[in-house]
Amino acid sequence: MAIAVFAGAGALAPHRHAIAESARQIGAGAVLASSAAAVAGLAATLQAWRTVLAGLGSDLPAAKAAKVFFVGQLGKYIPGSVWPILAQAELARAYEIPRHRSSTAALLTMLLSLAAGLLTAAATVPAALAGQDVRYWWLLAAVPVIAAALHPRLLNAALTAALRITHRPPPARRFPARAVLAAAGWSVGSWLLFGIHIWLLLAPLAYQPGKALTISVGGFALAWCAGFLLVIAPAGVGARDVALIALLTTQAGSAEATAVALLSRAVMTAADLLLAGAGALPARRAQPSPSRDAA
Repeated sequence: MAIAVFAGAGALAPHRHAIAESARQIGAGAVLASSAAAVAGLAATLQAWRTVLAGLGSDLPAAKAAKVFFVGQLGKYIPGSVWPILAQAELARAYEIPRHRSSTAALLTMLLSLAAGLLTAAATVPAALAGQDVRYWWLLAAVPVIAAALHPRLLNAALTAALRITHRPPPARRFPARAVLAAAGWSVGSWLLFGIHIWLLLAPLAYQPGKALTISVGGFALAWCAGFLLVIAPAGVGARDVALIALLTTQAGSAEATAVALLSRAVMTAADLLLAGAGALPARRAQPSPSRDAA
């Protein structure tokens, strides 16, 4: 946790003055509202993970799931995408969830989130940039491919094959279609909330605040997918920001788009730390005090 917090803070430290100036320019009210939307988006992501884990055979209560998921998610600030998966697998052992099941849940949640992000971008970015830029129309061609890949029969076949190759036990049961649909729904909801968090920062600076909502939703989803695919960067640093700035410059000046991207990074990092701390708090309170042990 200490390494993850240090890495996340280190990524923001060089930009601290620009972040502070961006917050002053956008306004405290918009930043607070954006932070609330970011927290809600992360909560929706937690629900997607809980749904996947339950579909695999382990149903965690909300408080325990928050500890495993949000504390484990701090691993994304360390270079390489494997750390959140490893952290969640270790934390879930406290609740008698096998490592291979929690690791599978983490991977499936990431893939569903990636698929939902690309679908969200495909539904919004081309329409938002109609008449401005045609480079993103290829997203529409990805929709039927992604939809087919999410079919439960294909998912179960791929999951069984992957576990066999890695010499892991087969799934306790087939991953149900209702879990796929529910987790995908939560993932799409998270992208909408994350897009609103961007829009709340962009609206005070945009040429047309109302029109900026569509590109905020699709732009953030597309930028996150780009950052996720660049696994060497901690939490997608660099790739996500470049892609997001490029899309936001269609609605605001380049300086304003850069300010929104930097402030968004700070807001999302703060939300991650807040929820990780809140998730770990109930478990810490539940531990008996030394005096009680002695008694």
